[in-house]
Amino acid sequence: MTYLTPYTTALSRAAVALPENPLRALYPVAARDGMISLANGHPSPDACDYIGLQDALQAVAADPMAWLYGPTAGDPRLRRALAHLSGDQPDSVIVTSGAQQGIDLAIRTLCDPGDTVLVPEALYPATLSVLAACGVSAKPVSEDADGLCLDALEKAFQATHGRMLYLTPTFGNPTGSVLSEERRCALLALCARMGVSIIEDDPYRDLWFDAPPPPSLWKMAGESGARVISLRSCSKSIALGLRIGWMLVSPEIAPHITAMKQASDLQSSGTAQMTVLAYLSSGRFDDWLIKVRALCHRRHDTLREGLIAAGFDAPAVAGGMFLWARLPERIDVSRLFETAVAQGVLYAPGAAFDASGQGVEIARYARFCFASNDVASLKQATDRLAGAARLVAR
Repeated sequence: MTYLTPYTTALSRAAVALPENPLRALYPVAARDGMISLANGHPSPDACDYIGLQDALQAVAADPMAWLYGPTAGDPRLRRALAHLSGDQPDSVIVTSGAQQGIDLAIRTLCDPGDTVLVPEALYPATLSVLAACGVSAKPVSEDADGLCLDALEKAFQATHGRMLYLTPTFGNPTGSVLSEERRCALLALCARMGVSIIEDDPYRDLWFDAPPPPSLWKMAGESGARVISLRSCSKSIALGLRIGWMLVSPEIAPHITAMKQASDLQSSGTAQMTVLAYLSSGRFDDWLIKVRALCHRRHDTLREGLIAAGFDAPAVAGGMFLWARLPERIDVSRLFETAVAQGVLYAPGAAFDASGQGVEIARYARFCFASNDVASLKQATDRLAGAARLVAR
């Protein structure tokens, strides 16, 4: 018999229904002595320009204005600097506490409880948490190697009358896929025709290897009539702990997003905003980003080589932080994870990204992050993973 405490019975339906984020649940395992984690979703410490950030923080600490309240939409100077980064107008920019808050604000502003949001079938699980907290349902849409399948998307629109579409079209999480420019055009036309707004989650855009990705959906929307909200982030390119991101929104929706943010947190940290501004104003960012891209490229190649040697099918990606690999047919998938952990290596099982909650095929996949470890650690991790795969071979 289950006994409910007074606190349990007082919880809201949204709190009770909130799904556990399976990736956050891996943090205690990643913290074990000697564990090499390929499950993380963030860059390694050496991808952070500590010298430049320390200088920026020292300058900010001496400014009394850094410790005061500021505008809900963000410090005007930072909005100008972020607009310059993405080639936009400052009025389009709303500063957020990471791109994650941008998802929440977009859903709360444009959806009602009971609405349906269409999502990729392989989905970053924190997005599902946001949808559940807002009382919104997720409808997964099938993908191929190039991203969302448009035929499946149109059928899903017709079947569910979905209110919005959420996707990461550039270096997707977990798949690493990039939606082609041609498919972006077709997707925008479809969403405009169906009257569906798009949330473009775009935190990995700057982390390309050899060539820039296609233009963002926000940039391409133009005369298509599609309504796009684009989410960007400083977390992957400047520093995770600052928790500064930004939304790109149309003039019609900007006041409503701002009002919703004011109801949520009044403003993102003024101190963090001014630190980002000081760092961007220092002139160090462009050169540092070049170093980070090269670092990620080398680590991508190292991890992929090791996964292939271990028998995994690991297609190359053109940027971002993740490889989405199919596990060898010869192994028992149900035993691999615990065996790998026992060998001292952690990865993110494909089931953690299953938007439907009942996928079978996705369980044969896993996400591996190449950005969070150095080359030596990646080689050691794939050696351990290969050993684990041998132990569970059928």
